[in-house]
Amino acid sequence: MTSPATLTDPAATNRLTYDDDLFLRTRRVLGVSVVNQTVWRLPVPLEPRAVRALHRGLTEGPLQRVVRPGRLPGARARWSASAVSLDPAIESTPVRDDAVLAWADRQAQAHLDPEQGPTWALAAAPTVSGGSVLSFVTSHVVADGGMHVGALQAAVAAAGFRADDTGGFTSPSGPRRLPRDGERIRTGLVADLRDATGQARAAVGGLRRAVRQGPVPPVLAQQSSDRPRPEPRADDTQPAHPPVVVVDTDAATWHRTAHAAGGTANSLLIAVCTEILLAAGAATAGMPVRVSVPVSLRGKDDLRSNATSGVSITVDTTVTPAPERAGVVADMAQIRASASAEFRALTSGTRVDTLGPLKPLMQMVPDAVAKRAARDATAPLCLASNLGRLPAGFAAPLGTPATSVLMRGVTQGLTRGRLRQMRGGLDSWWSEHDGVATLVVLGLDIERLGEPGQVRAAVETVYARHGLPVRFW
Repeated sequence: MTSPATLTDPAATNRLTYDDDLFLRTRRVLGVSVVNQTVWRLPVPLEPRAVRALHRGLTEGPLQRVVRPGRLPGARARWSASAVSLDPAIESTPVRDDAVLAWADRQAQAHLDPEQGPTWALAAAPTVSGGSVLSFVTSHVVADGGMHVGALQAAVAAAGFRADDTGGFTSPSGPRRLPRDGERIRTGLVADLRDATGQARAAVGGLRRAVRQGPVPPVLAQQSSDRPRPEPRADDTQPAHPPVVVVDTDAATWHRTAHAAGGTANSLLIAVCTEILLAAGAATAGMPVRVSVPVSLRGKDDLRSNATSGVSITVDTTVTPAPERAGVVADMAQIRASASAEFRALTSGTRVDTLGPLKPLMQMVPDAVAKRAARDATAPLCLASNLGRLPAGFAAPLGTPATSVLMRGVTQGLTRGRLRQMRGGLDSWWSEHDGVATLVVLGLDIERLGEPGQVRAAVETVYARHGLPVRFW
């Protein structure tokens, strides 16, 4: 769901938002970097010239930005234009069709640096079957899903593949461009003083709102914070490799199934992800499950790196007497109604939010304080991210529509100890294009969804239950 949030003040886009700062701190304080990745499976041979043209378009777009610290205490860091970029990685060795996901995993480990650059990476390779694969990776500090998609669309248009599909961004050389180092516009001490003063006022106002708001009602649903904190283990410092499963299905069947159950494509996504947790034993049937749903607040010509909020809904998992219905989320109308109510509360500003009023203060605290606060941070038990129908230009980045498109977030530098501490269940990303609906499921529960086979088995069970055909990557 998207609510109008078009920015009219260009200066507002030149300071890091709370979410920008959160992803930057995660990298700087915890040593964990979050990136967004899209991988396209293309039915045509690799065309290096087309990849280079797309790369040139990206170098002229809104991703060419790096973080510059504020000069005064309390002033937010700012964005500055960057000339640093990686050359496109164009491979000559064909990738086996059953090894595309492994190839994607390697590309997702690209070293990106939001403070020095580069902030994105582009890679391509031929496939054994005669097609090709393309990977696009962006630092989450610089781009959420909306910016990731919009910047690629703008590059597609700049490369001449689809001149009618710009992604809503004006030319980066126009009045909304980011300032370069050395320019006084929006970067001087006076600007920092104004920003620090504004942040201090916002922090005080936020504290007052938090007090007036009162306590948030308790969540009567299964969530990751209810799980016991794990004890230290010998392998805590070893790298974590959470399993990922990618499955394509028929988009029309997905929509029919959702409609027949009184829901929408989004309702079915939430139900499917909840059922995957139940099938794997990562949640208990008969008790509600808390599901986190990201919500885009990006408007046209919105150059914010991160413009995403989110809501949480409680999904009923009432046990039915029929054995064949065990683990089924039967009431999609309930999901639809709950999600709609939360979306309305978010956009109207009536939602009770513990974190929201405190964001200005949290953005001002030193790294040492942020690090202590992050020690008990948990991941959602279930994250269901609906990316919707992909724009035509994004689904055909080199001019030819992809046969399948993977979109996901990847956490670099994650250890097994930190993964256990997060106590998550699963993350998921769903999108559709050209009649194909693609679901990406990342297992975060080491015990129950810690192996690819465990995730795949749970996905197969749930898809079969809903009559959804499966084509795994």
